[in-house]
Amino acid sequence: MNKKPNGGFLPIAGIIFSLGFSLIASALLGLYIGSLMDKGSSSHIYTPIGLIVGLIVGFHRSYLTIRGLVAKKKRETRGRP
Repeated sequence: MNKKPNGGFLPIAGIIFSLGFSLIASALLGLYIGSLMDKGSSSHIYTPIGLIVGLIVGFHRSYLTIRGLVAKKKRETRGRP
């Protein structure tokens, strides 16, 4: 039985789920922390700031995940003739 070159469906689905979870969880956490900070202030500026910071963190985590996958793929292809 030959192994599929891209690893099959489950590893790819896991990676996609991980990327989505990183984005959503980071954005929601930033939104929550921003709303907690807004409870103590008269202006409601921290909620959107928290959301933006959360999205930036989520995109950064996604970038690191994709960068690691690309580096792994390059290492695997260098070993082939």
